Amino acid sequence: MFVSDEDLMLECRKGDMSAFELLVRRYQDALVNYIFYNINDFHRAEDLAQETFLRVLKSASRYEPKSSFKSWLYTIATNLSRNEIRNRVRRKTYYLEDMVEENEDIHHSEYMIDTRFQPDILYEKKERQQLVKKTLKQLPENQRLALTLVTYQELSYEEVSDILNCSVGAVKSLIHRARRNMKKLLIKSGLGESVNAKI
Repeated sequence: MFVSDEDLMLECRKGDMSAFELLVRRYQDALVNYIFYNINDFHRAEDLAQETFLRVLKSASRYEPKSSFKSWLYTIATNLSRNEIRNRVRRKTYYLEDMVEENEDIHHSEYMIDTRFQPDILYEKKERQQLVKKTLKQLPENQRLALTLVTYQELSYEEVSDILNCSVGAVKSLIHRARRNMKKLLIKSGLGESVNAKI
C-alpha cells in the first residue's frame, strides 16, 4: 500500500527512521539531478542533497503538513542551490560548465535511447544535451528555477509557486518567458526547433 510523503513525515516526527529512509529513497536521485542542474557540480550536488535531507530530519519534530512535502523539500534544495551560487560569486570561484564526466550523463534520458551501436548519433545527442544545459544557465535565476522544476522535475505550478514564494500566475509567466528565451537562444545556436518540444 502506498503511503503518502506527508504520512511518512508524520511517522518520522514520531522517530520512525525507516519512514525517513523511504523518503530519501523516493527523492534522492531527482533531488541530486535538480541541484546539479542549478550548480553544475555533480559531487557538490550530492553534498547539498544530503544537506537538504539532514535539514528535513532536523525539522521532523516540528513538521506540520500545511503544504506538500515535495514543495517543502524542493524549497530547501532551491535555497541551498541559491546560496551555493552566491557563495561561489563571493569567493570568485569559477567552475567549468562543460566538464561532465561519463557517469554524470544523467539528464535528458529521452536523447539516450539505445544508441549503443550508433556512436555518431550518441555524440550528436550528447552535444545537444550539453547545449540545452548551457543555454538553461543563461536564463535569469527565477526563470531557470521555474522551468527546471516544471519541465525536468515535473512539479505542478502550485508546488513551484510554494517553492519560489510567488503566485501561480507568476510561475506561469516565468515559464512562458523562460521557454521563449530558451527558444531564442537555441535558435541562435542552430538547435532551436529540435528541442522545442522538451522546453
